[in-house]
Amino acid sequence: MAALDRSVGFLLNRAARSMKRTLEARLATYGITASQYVLLAILAKKDGLSQTQLGNRLSFDNPTVTGVIDRMERDGLVERRRTSSDRRVINIFLTQKARDVLSELQQIADDVNDRALEEYSPEERSHLINMLNSIWRNMNGVPQA
Repeated sequence: MAALDRSVGFLLNRAARSMKRTLEARLATYGITASQYVLLAILAKKDGLSQTQLGNRLSFDNPTVTGVIDRMERDGLVERRRTSSDRRVINIFLTQKARDVLSELQQIADDVNDRALEEYSPEERSHLINMLNSIWRNMNGVPQA
């Protein structure tokens, strides 16, 4: 068995938890969680995705994505709309309230990311991102691009 200080899974999980804790502390002023921020960031790039598409992009199961969207809808950040001929499909759209704070939230997320990577050169950052994406592809059976 690998020692924890050499276990990629343990180290990635520990780093991710630390980054999430830092991000959530900074987002608390806005009443937004890290999961909600990620959902907003995805919708900012492609508004109107279905709940299923959002769940797939976030790697959340249906009950989790539904709960996150329920809270965001309650807080006036997103709205659900049926826009296709299939009544089962519910699309999620950003509200103006979400659009108004999105750039501030993005800056907070960028600051946390920069803090995590502050001692690395641009080349090292790029290499790390490529390695993390490769690990994800390997663990999910996705062929290399």
